[in-house]
Amino acid sequence: MRVNNYFILPLVLSLTACAGTKANDDRSSSEYVEISNPAFTMSRDAPATIWVPKSAVDNGPPRGSEVIKKAYDSVTNNQADGTVQQSSTPVPAFPAVAVAAKPFTSGMRSRAAVLETGHSQLSIPLKEKLRVLPGSPVISIAPEAAADKLLSRDERAAYAAKAWQDLGVNVSLFVSAPDGLGSGKFLSVEIYDGMGAGLISKADSIIPAYDAKDSVAMNSAVAASMATLADRSREAIAQLPWYAKIVAIEAGKIYINAGHDAGVNLGQELNVLRGGKIVPGLGFAPGTVMGSVVITGFVGSNGATAAVKDGFQVYPTDIIAVQ
Repeated sequence: MRVNNYFILPLVLSLTACAGTKANDDRSSSEYVEISNPAFTMSRDAPATIWVPKSAVDNGPPRGSEVIKKAYDSVTNNQADGTVQQSSTPVPAFPAVAVAAKPFTSGMRSRAAVLETGHSQLSIPLKEKLRVLPGSPVISIAPEAAADKLLSRDERAAYAAKAWQDLGVNVSLFVSAPDGLGSGKFLSVEIYDGMGAGLISKADSIIPAYDAKDSVAMNSAVAASMATLADRSREAIAQLPWYAKIVAIEAGKIYINAGHDAGVNLGQELNVLRGGKIVPGLGFAPGTVMGSVVITGFVGSNGATAAVKDGFQVYPTDIIAVQ
């Protein structure tokens, strides 16, 4: 219901005069309180605040302009001087949550063959450094062929593909010191996809400067460079998808070449992939997910048995992958 301003204004002005007079006489009295003047927006001569009897504020009916102003202030948190006040309502404090980096391989570890294209005896230290790195995605195995016979990239790619077919090797690493071992020279490793895509990554590491007459310093410098190379190799391998091979299928029991060492757990579900496309230089583009298998047991340190979960036919040419 609208209230006639012609009726309110004289009343407010008269109250303002009375209240103001009393306030001038004794503003320290506990019987009076200072409030915003409702007439301030209606008259240029009206003061911004007035003193009124406390009983009128405690017991009197709320006036329209005060209700509007109080409502506005409660929404905007405005102070009398126009500044914005923080809400007095306590805001619930949520504990900080540490976001862990998501592993690329879901904690699975790949089989890796480590070979050297040269005669600097680098394959063994690289293999060991890859294995001992915290969270390493690599299970190193001994190579079957002499790397110095794999001189071209095509030959190394063919070796990596055969290592996958014969041993389930996910990646083959070929380490070398192209210019020999010395200050400022570099070590290099080429990473080949076992699925047949060929060279998919390459990492280099500079050998720090050292005193050529100090054999201990030389060994330390080469070891430091090898550690860096191993870490960069690990990062590259960790970004590759993880796959396992089906070794045999007997009486409904599926044997795969991944177990405890690869990070496989009892009861874990793994996808079964069929088909796919090899993209040279990029990797293997998996085919159709046919269903899943459940790990039922282990064979040795890096083998497992599985059972079909979804009632489909599994073939030895299918590939096991992380869900």
